[in-house]
Amino acid sequence: MVNIRSLGRRTDFIFARFSGSVVDQGSYTLIKTPSNPGYHWGNYIVFDRAPRAGDLNAWKALFDQQFPYYSVPHHYAFTWDTLADDKGDYQQFLDDGFEFDSAVVLTATALNKPVHFNQDVSIKRIQSDSDWEAVVQLQTLCADPKFLNSSFDAFKRSQMDQYRQMSQAGKGNWFGAFIGETLVADLGLFFEGDIARYQNVGTHPEYRRQGLCGTLVYFAGNWAFDKFGVKTLVMEADPDYHAARIYESVGFTRSEVNHSLSWWDKGQSNP
Repeated sequence: MVNIRSLGRRTDFIFARFSGSVVDQGSYTLIKTPSNPGYHWGNYIVFDRAPRAGDLNAWKALFDQQFPYYSVPHHYAFTWDTLADDKGDYQQFLDDGFEFDSAVVLTATALNKPVHFNQDVSIKRIQSDSDWEAVVQLQTLCADPKFLNSSFDAFKRSQMDQYRQMSQAGKGNWFGAFIGETLVADLGLFFEGDIARYQNVGTHPEYRRQGLCGTLVYFAGNWAFDKFGVKTLVMEADPDYHAARIYESVGFTRSEVNHSLSWWDKGQSNP
């Protein structure tokens, strides 16, 4: 039985359990997705405390031991589950080339119609091969450039194949907003019990600032309430990015902040 306090982390496990494993190891929880080894946040460790001075080598050695399918260091991804907003002492990790990131977890039990609701788009569940291919292309277009390299396409296709399998298994849906035949925004929403988690909200760069993000989040969330019997929607976002404010405008409130440390081989730059 995995005992994780963070709602954000618990909803991460919706995806890990579907195509991989989540194993309680006492002082840490091990998340593995062997079918997609390029997925950093499908292969990571959640510790039961924040990092301390002197943890660097021990944490890296543990990762190497628990992920033997990387013959050479591919990436390291660590996060921690604490009650307080505890960043810990992570300077040693930064000195070793790690990145420190924070993410705010937002929740909603009801949604407000966006002030800038976009009336010009048609929204539908993604089902056909051509629409799933359009999602892969849009997700790639919206990806952080620091992660783009020759292996990104294989990673993204494997990730989207998992979401497609989850959709077909009745675990949720992927939604797209279309203007004519063009996919201009997309996201996933998947559930476990009465909790649903959004994934990978993206808007085409040429169609931003048109209310698409809020409109799509609103549509998908109400679909989950009506069709899945969901009671709570969960979203994770960069606390300083404007998207968090968009989510708050449709009814989300900030419930927690999670922190993480990651390093990756920049020649194999998948998130």
